[in-house]
Amino acid sequence: MGQLSRSELERHRNRLAQLDEGQWNEVESVVNDIVAKVLHQPTVALKEAAGTPRGERLVEALRSLFDL
Repeated sequence: MGQLSRSELERHRNRLAQLDEGQWNEVESVVNDIVAKVLHQPTVALKEAAGTPRGERLVEALRSLFDL
């Protein structure tokens, strides 16, 4: 799990204090699955375009969108 999703889960942990450890693990798993699915296609596209003008445009777009 990435640092962003981990820190967001921790930020909300007090609000979800009623969850037992198994339920909390399930929430973490769902969050991880969602993040992986959201990032899969963009990651594939970046890898396929690496070293091309399209790849450079995609990298610049990501830098701008995510303030990297």
